[in-house]
Amino acid sequence: MPSTRPTLDTVAKAAGVSRMTVSNAYNRPDQLSATTRERVLKAAAALGYPGPDPAGRSLRRRRADTVGVLLTERLPTAFTDPGLVSLMRGLSTELGAARQAVLLVPAEADLDGSLVRNALVDAFVVCSMGPTDPAVASVVGRRLPVVTVGSPKLPGIPHVSVDNRVAGALAGQHLGALGHRRVGVVALVGRDPSLPDDAAVPIRSGSRERVAGCTQALTEAGVPATSVTVAEVRANSAAAGRAAAAELLATPSRRRPTAIFAVTDVLALGVLEAAAAAGLRVPHDLSVVGFDDIPEAARAEPPLTTVSQQLYEQGQSAARLVLQLLDGQRVRAPRFTPKLMVRGTTAPPYSRRALIVPG
Repeated sequence: MPSTRPTLDTVAKAAGVSRMTVSNAYNRPDQLSATTRERVLKAAAALGYPGPDPAGRSLRRRRADTVGVLLTERLPTAFTDPGLVSLMRGLSTELGAARQAVLLVPAEADLDGSLVRNALVDAFVVCSMGPTDPAVASVVGRRLPVVTVGSPKLPGIPHVSVDNRVAGALAGQHLGALGHRRVGVVALVGRDPSLPDDAAVPIRSGSRERVAGCTQALTEAGVPATSVTVAEVRANSAAAGRAAAAELLATPSRRRPTAIFAVTDVLALGVLEAAAAAGLRVPHDLSVVGFDDIPEAARAEPPLTTVSQQLYEQGQSAARLVLQLLDGQRVRAPRFTPKLMVRGTTAPPYSRRALIVPG
């Protein structure tokens, strides 16, 4: 093997072809005969030539064929968040079909903005970020096509999301209509530095709006504000949901919530665990409503009633908008309507059912 790194010219000389022919073998194989291309690739393999430098090629083409995704979560958390995984599946499926790669950029690790500034991408998708986060400003400063998902909603930038307040109201309306008058809420409030990095998540404005929508709907259904108890957690995990629910349920039965709304399905699954540990039957003794409609919600026992925000479809939509922007098209983001998925974890409270006389 040569002591110096082989180049395009080295391969051309070894294969007995022009420099352009070697370039075509990698970048435009349809321009060569199969025999010529095979001879070039064999010479390259013998010399240990890996192919044209992708960074240099991108600079020449002024396209990286890569979309950056700016995330709130650190990467270990991102890969274990079922809601984000559903969104990323939709995004990556659509981009992959268009032969685009995806580059994940965790905002938490980009303290000085260098990850965003140096990312070799053609566009950005921003997921669940605060509008004043420095990483968001860095993305906008690149002057590349941008689409936001969840938050923030920025002037002049396509935005994909549901109305979280309206979505939260669906949960409150459902529980109010069933007759629940003592309701607990498990809410996400933000990062606690003492928690492990793979457990803690930054605050999301959508979580606050879900709580506000739910509590307002309960008030309109006649539930006194004093009968709605909010338990705040700083990690989107089943363990956090279990601990919050245990706190809510550790009251005398006459004051104990007959229903709990959790702002994510992950937290709601923890609520189901807490109910079982307390010897409560769901939905006989306790109704539970989640949010997101992740695959695990339908597989829970009993299946979880939840608010669907169509995360997979939101990911697909964000990808399509980015691709249209890259093609120079004018775009309009579709509106997503949240939907209540009524399953097996909600029913009228026991006291209300006892008043129903078969007739």
